[in-house]
Amino acid sequence: MSNAVPMPPGRLAAQWTRRIRLRHLEVLLAIARHGSLTAAANALGITQPAVSQWLADIETAAGVRLFERGQRLRPTPSAAPVLAHAERVMQDAQRTLAEVASIRSGGTGRVRVGTMSVAAVELVPATVLRLRAGSPGIELTLVEDIAAVLWDRFERNELDVLATRLDARALGSGLPHRRLFADRHRVVCGPAHPLAARRRVTWRDVARYPWLMPTGGTPLHEALIASFASAGVPPPPTVLTSVSVYANLALLRETDALGVQSGAVAARMQAHGLLVALPLALTHDIGDVGLVWRDPVPGAVLQAVLGAFTAAGRALDST
Repeated sequence: MSNAVPMPPGRLAAQWTRRIRLRHLEVLLAIARHGSLTAAANALGITQPAVSQWLADIETAAGVRLFERGQRLRPTPSAAPVLAHAERVMQDAQRTLAEVASIRSGGTGRVRVGTMSVAAVELVPATVLRLRAGSPGIELTLVEDIAAVLWDRFERNELDVLATRLDARALGSGLPHRRLFADRHRVVCGPAHPLAARRRVTWRDVARYPWLMPTGGTPLHEALIASFASAGVPPPPTVLTSVSVYANLALLRETDALGVQSGAVAARMQAHGLLVALPLALTHDIGDVGLVWRDPVPGAVLQAVLGAFTAAGRALDST
């Protein structure tokens, strides 16, 4: 196959469209997951020769070898975009069937939302209430995590819209996006911390204490380090690198460590007496909160969800 004359992209795409079925993609993903034709066949409940034939069909349609044969099948460099395509198509198929089931049961559709904690505190609940009032048939599935994980799932087509920071990655993605509200990160500590009652706190003050740091290399970590640098202060000692809400909360309350939280999360924690938001915001931050989605012209269901998020975001931005 490697000695074949490359086929023009247009003809290759036409051949792929005519020959490839969902079953091909299911078989391809099973081979990648299990690493052998026999294991893939067992997982799919078909014979090993059948799996081999499906793979041969896929490679013929793609015009390249996708797996190196051996004791364990290893994806070739050409396999990565094909596997990513297969993941997206299979996710779309599952989503379509879920929407059909939702409509049959009286609903109007389902949207999968990925959110960071900054949006989960107030924005998401307010959006859900607006949807219940205006579009009660729409069902939201919510996934909360850090930005890197959400983007990975979004790129695998496991999420339809992100409620996230409009940082360099979001703005440089070329995807449709919409700003919702501003949110500045705040330095936080436990209620008994020596700085908790101070009306004025500087970066030199907070550098004297150990810190719970965000993951290295992330936009938030870089923004925090830049804030210390702008103040002419070296980075503080690190107690723990962590994005765990519960572990960080426990350590902040029981030690003299400091940390950083979004303004929305810090305000909610302070309102419940769990933490204190110090009068110190990052001098370098990572962008306002907004939405990112995939389709340039969203369908009616996604459009309704985007509209509910937008209305809720405007209300937050005015407070």
